[in-house]
Parts: sequence; structure tokens; C-alpha cells
Amino acid sequence: MDIHQLKSFKTIVEKGNFQDAANELNYSLSAISYQIQQLENEVKFPLFEKIGRRMLPTEQSLKLIPHIKKIEEEIEQIKQLNSKDRKIEGSLTISVSDSLLTYILQPVLKEFIETAPEVKLKLKVRNCYEVQKEIIRNDIDLGIHYQVHGYDDQIRVTELSTFTVGVMASPLFSQQERNFDRKDQIKICPVINNDPNGVYQQYFEEYLKKKNITTGQNIELWSIEAIKKSVMNNLGIACLPHFVVEEEIRKGEITEIDIKGFQRTITMITAHHSNKWISPAMELFLKILNEQIACESAVSLTN
Repeated sequence: MDIHQLKSFKTIVEKGNFQDAANELNYSLSAISYQIQQLENEVKFPLFEKIGRRMLPTEQSLKLIPHIKKIEEEIEQIKQLNSKDRKIEGSLTISVSDSLLTYILQPVLKEFIETAPEVKLKLKVRNCYEVQKEIIRNDIDLGIHYQVHGYDDQIRVTELSTFTVGVMASPLFSQQERNFDRKDQIKICPVINNDPNGVYQQYFEEYLKKKNITTGQNIELWSIEAIKKSVMNNLGIACLPHFVVEEEIRKGEITEIDIKGFQRTITMITAHHSNKWISPAMELFLKILNEQIACESAVSLTN
């Protein structure tokens, strides 16, 4: 048994099939199949079983994945011994919320890529609950998202910053429809979101339910930018963090609906396994991120 066989197995599980895994690792299909056969001979149980037309990992074989990840981490640590003067290399997988990636992390990513160009950086856009699941399963190195409950002591959580959210509309939005303070209303305006399970969207849904306010249809779009364009064109209203729409509000392209009983905040956090080795790449990324957040906080205090 060697690390190449273990890595091949893990890649097949991640990619979902032999061919994509072979392409990822620059192996031929026959070579990766041979590695799996050799690994099965070593572990003495089948790694895959045929279900219909698909080859799926067996329940027993999936128990190997956490051990393989641990071995890969140990190997990476060995590579970094006496490497203070070497370039930062390796890989870094981060799952992050869409709005944070688009509006907060851009300068962080730019500086990180310029400082450590040899690092293979993989970014996955997920909602907060999906990021949380990936962290708990140890599928990723780092999660950056809004605080949601559900982490235990095995996960290290660091709060970075707190943001306010509000309900946004077009300047052309009907004045009659703007009243969300009164209870027991039926409104025709659509509500636009990019994820019905998003934290701030759920905040607004909870408020509407508490007030017994019914709105028009829910429109689910693919990105924050698409939501903003739709709000500007008066296609509906949307609950968004203020930092997402600062420029549009300043230009008068988007207005905030004044709702007295709806003042909510969201907290940006980083999360990773407590016992996870902090690679030089991850250490650098966190350093740049913390410096950027501290800088933005200082600027906001002076304004």
C-alpha cells in the first residue's frame, strides 16, 4: 500500500467516477484501475460495488477517507520541515458564502495569490449550512461564512466582523407596499433571494411569519449581483447586507425599506477543525484576512 493508491481512491470518491479521477491525477484509466485493485488486495475488502451502471464506494471503504486525509496532512507537514526560506506551496480548499466572497474577500484573495502563487487555491461557494457540514465532515480546510449554531468543541470558530442587514427595494417601489410594520397584510410584491436557506433571508421570513404578512412569489436567482439588478428594475424586494448595496444606495439606485421591528445583524466567522494542522498556506491566508478585516474596521470607525 502506498500514498498514490490511497490518493487515487480518495480522488475517485470525490470526483464520483474513475475517469474524472484519472484526468485529475493525469493517470490513464487502466493505471488508476490497477492501483485500486492493488489497494483492495492490501486492505482485503472491496472498495467499490456496482449499483446499476455506477461503481460506488462501499460503506467499509468510506471509513478509509478520514485516515487518508490525516496521512496527506502528515506528509504535507514533513514537506514543510526546515522550509522557512522556501516558497509557500501545497493546496488550500476554502468554502465561503457568496456575498462574502464577492464583496469582502476580493482584496484578501488578491494579496494571497500574489504572495503565494504556488499554492493551489480552491474556492467553493456554499450557503452557511453547507459550509458548516463540510467543516464538520472535514471535507475542506477552512470555512468562511455567517455564524449559525451547530458547531461543537471540535471546531475552532473565530468571529471576525458583524454586519447589518436590511430590506431593499427600487426607488420606484410602491409607497403603499412599503409598510411592513403593520400586522396581517397580504402583499403582491415578490421576494428575491439567491438561497431560501440563506441566513438573512431566513431572518426576513421569520419576521414576515411573526407579523402574519404574506408576500408575492419567491424569485430565486443565482447571484447577489443578479438580485441587485432585479431590485433596481423593481422586480421585487430583497433582504441583503448593507455592505452589498452601499454604492447603489449612495447613487439612489436602491432604497432601504424602513421597518421598525426589523433590525438584524450577521456575524462573519472562520471555522476549521481544532486538531487540524494549520499549513503555511492556511496560516498566511488567515493572517491576510485578519489584517484586512482589522483595516476595514479601523476605516469604518473614522468615517
